[in-house]
Amino acid sequence: MKGRKAVRLSLALTLVLIMTGVTQIAAAKPDGSNGTNDVIARSNGFPSGEHFNLNILGKTADYIGDPTPGGNSVFILEFGASTIEYVTNKKSSQTELYVLDPLAEAFDGDAARVQLPYEAEGYFVFGRILGKPNNGSIEPVSSIILYPNQVIAAYNDIDPANTEFPNYTDPIDDPLLALGLIVGPNLYVAEEETFVRFDPDSTVGKGKSKATNITDLFTYTGWVVDARLDTNGPEGVPDGIISLFDVPIGDYDNDDLTAANRDYNNDGVEDELDVEAWLTALSLGDSPMSWYYDSEWILNIADLVITEQGLVNDGTKLLQVRFYPVDTTTFIE
Repeated sequence: MKGRKAVRLSLALTLVLIMTGVTQIAAAKPDGSNGTNDVIARSNGFPSGEHFNLNILGKTADYIGDPTPGGNSVFILEFGASTIEYVTNKKSSQTELYVLDPLAEAFDGDAARVQLPYEAEGYFVFGRILGKPNNGSIEPVSSIILYPNQVIAAYNDIDPANTEFPNYTDPIDDPLLALGLIVGPNLYVAEEETFVRFDPDSTVGKGKSKATNITDLFTYTGWVVDARLDTNGPEGVPDGIISLFDVPIGDYDNDDLTAANRDYNNDGVEDELDVEAWLTALSLGDSPMSWYYDSEWILNIADLVITEQGLVNDGTKLLQVRFYPVDTTTFIE
């Protein structure tokens, strides 16, 4: 499809998440569709209101941490790349942020994992660097880069025997409907978000950074497609990508003189617009097999969603991330 990318979802993982509460304020409620609302800056840059905290702590490569699930802290490399997986299950009764695996891959071989409670309208997400950078040294400046979340698994109509997922255990067995593919323009709508602890031109080793709105790193624009629609790749077998090859061959112009083809929109050309028209048709009715989202909270695109976010750290000791439920968050005008 023109201007679109496709990603195959791994159906071998299932996780679960949880959170921690706070207060709320009065004022005009923002749109909240994509987290880009103007927010009155406070002393620390965070808006006021009910929220859940996640502490992301940088540790040296020889760090030996406790792998026990629980709490609201995860541990990543102080210098280098790490991964955090996020999970939300619409059918779970969990109400708190919960760390399923506190250790990133440098420490135990797999990504850190966090469970977030389901919120119908999603969350606003803010983050800022705290703590002394680089063991208190003013050189070099400590920083961290966060990349947009990528979906690695999504399920609908979860097996009734596994609807609660009280904690991460095993992959789901035979989900009734596996959403194996996501396809879309601007698959992940945000560019990387960079946090810098100190201004190198003015710092003397003291001070705190202000929170930044990073909600766009957790949003998705594009199609979510039932994996059963992936029936035919260039080699005649499912290839993990929804493309023109998956559009059924038919007599779309109702002309017996014309050979059956994949010109689904009947414009005389077989191209990616036919894929768009086909998916749009399949999104209608009581039993859709495709769904289109526009700046949607990425963990809400299916009943159970698992994403992963890459981070590249350069000396950051503590990145504090707050998740504010959209439906209870208001901002001072």
